[in-house]
Amino acid sequence: MRIHFTVADLARVRLAAAPSPLAVTSLSAWRLRHDTGGPPALDLWRRTVHLARRSAPGPAAPLLGGLAAGAPSHPVPRLLRPHSALPTLAEELERLLSTPRAELRADLEYVATHRRLPSWTHALADGSPSALRGLAGAVRAQHSVAIEPYWRGLYAAIRADQAERTRQWHEGGVELVLDNLHPAGRWRPPVLEFPHAQGPDYHLGGRGLLLAPAAFTAYVPCDPGEPQPTFYYQAVEHPLAGALNGPHAALATLLGHSRAAVLEAIAEGVSTSRLARRTGLAPASASEHATVLRRAGLVSTRRSGRTAHHTLTPLGAQLLLHTAADESSAGRSVTARASGC
Repeated sequence: MRIHFTVADLARVRLAAAPSPLAVTSLSAWRLRHDTGGPPALDLWRRTVHLARRSAPGPAAPLLGGLAAGAPSHPVPRLLRPHSALPTLAEELERLLSTPRAELRADLEYVATHRRLPSWTHALADGSPSALRGLAGAVRAQHSVAIEPYWRGLYAAIRADQAERTRQWHEGGVELVLDNLHPAGRWRPPVLEFPHAQGPDYHLGGRGLLLAPAAFTAYVPCDPGEPQPTFYYQAVEHPLAGALNGPHAALATLLGHSRAAVLEAIAEGVSTSRLARRTGLAPASASEHATVLRRAGLVSTRRSGRTAHHTLTPLGAQLLLHTAADESSAGRSVTARASGC
């Protein structure tokens, strides 16, 4: 994928003022739909979300998935990626519900030229209040399981990225920002290249570019009618912004080192024999620890013949994720203090 800049485009590049809860939620639906790849923490987030969905399914949940892009080059409807962010999801959904019918129709008609949309979007394009409310409900359902539990950490990481971009802008101008926007990106004036990303050449045509940090994936809208395109570049790969590496001290303090190691191993979904091998425990001890965790509501066990297979419950996954997030933040603080920041 390549983004072409003119002199006028470079003069009109600007940084987003704040992260959009709605855009982060929409892009998380894309990441769930493409359920492969990424670091262990991202995979754990996916499984946690799927577990939460199964435990509390909602009739509106599939709607957002139907509008999520099927490929990185597919457009996401404008109403799900606002050009100007509002402070809360509730405010952004209020704006979504008041989208004029003409804008809805133009937006969805453009998306339909790139991919097939679900049949219920015909009512959405007609401005049906019930269809809009259904979509808003789908966004809330996605946000409640995929974003809300991690929003504090996501928001902090995105804000930190914005501060770094502002520093780069002051030190080296827009070209320094573009040159450091993403590890996979390369600034070759006047083109920003992403050699491994799918997508067509994108000509800004003098409209400039709004740079908005996002989570889960990078996304450039390909709608030529966009007043000013927004590049949602990936500032946070997953809700923790750090991989899970071994038993965490806080978790070990709470559960004990062996039980913390068992909980982390079960995050991958394991049989009792594999659990024993992964943790170095005797099979009987591994089984005993899994039983204690199951009674605490952190682990679910199903049996197939003589084999017991263990997985995390939503509560267990949340505990593991939040503990990792806390330790990741603590580690960054220690690093910052050591470097004199």
